[in-house]
Amino acid sequence: MLGRALKMAFWVVYDHTGKLLAANLLWALIVLVPGSIAASCILSGNPAVQLFLGVPGALLTALAGFPVMAVGVAHMAKQLIERKDGSLGDLFAGIRLYWRRAIGVGGILAIALTCLTTSVWFYASKLNEVAPIVGYALSALALWGVLLVLLTGLYAFPALAQKRAGVVATLKLSILLVLANPFLSIGLGLQVCALGVIALLLPPFLFFLYGSVVMVLMSSAYELLARKYATPDSAEGPTKTIAPDDSQDDYLNRGVRDALFPWKG
Repeated sequence: MLGRALKMAFWVVYDHTGKLLAANLLWALIVLVPGSIAASCILSGNPAVQLFLGVPGALLTALAGFPVMAVGVAHMAKQLIERKDGSLGDLFAGIRLYWRRAIGVGGILAIALTCLTTSVWFYASKLNEVAPIVGYALSALALWGVLLVLLTGLYAFPALAQKRAGVVATLKLSILLVLANPFLSIGLGLQVCALGVIALLLPPFLFFLYGSVVMVLMSSAYELLARKYATPDSAEGPTKTIAPDDSQDDYLNRGVRDALFPWKG
């Protein structure tokens, strides 16, 4: 399924590069610019500036700006996959529909990630002399928790945009998808990391597409999982059904010839 998700994502990006580039630039403008200002305030060395400008700015960017834009791009990607067309208007529609829930999802994920990351260090260092085996075991368990949270975060915003469920239901569904498809989820995580490395090493054009490409990839994966599982409207979890035929999906039925000679399609 990973190969199919990559193929679908490639053709979505191929068909709609301009729109996704514009969405990513808007995402960067709303997240990176205030984030950079907040980071400068934190590094200023002035306690008052750090406390009243740096920390609130960083929290606002991380807990509000990023998740709100993420769900907007996820909603736009959903339209591109389902309707084979879309616009920046879909991004703003997604923000209008889901911004409150997106902040809730992002906040819970951020808190869980912070607590688990701290626990990885805490148990290994504080219990090293008293009960090292217990400490390392708890630290390893927390590390697995970090991985689960990161993979859950990859599914969370596409799941929110497609299922339109509440915060808890969205997170529960995302966790179930990770646990039910561990190899696919890890493969997607590795692809996201690989795309990040490529975006940093290659010319800026790919860097300015990175966020949108990741969201298209995860939305494609979610779409394929939705075809594999029947998810109830309550978003209580996936129920196995027979996977539908993908032969009519244009994104899944193109080849190299379509890229080299698009006018012959």
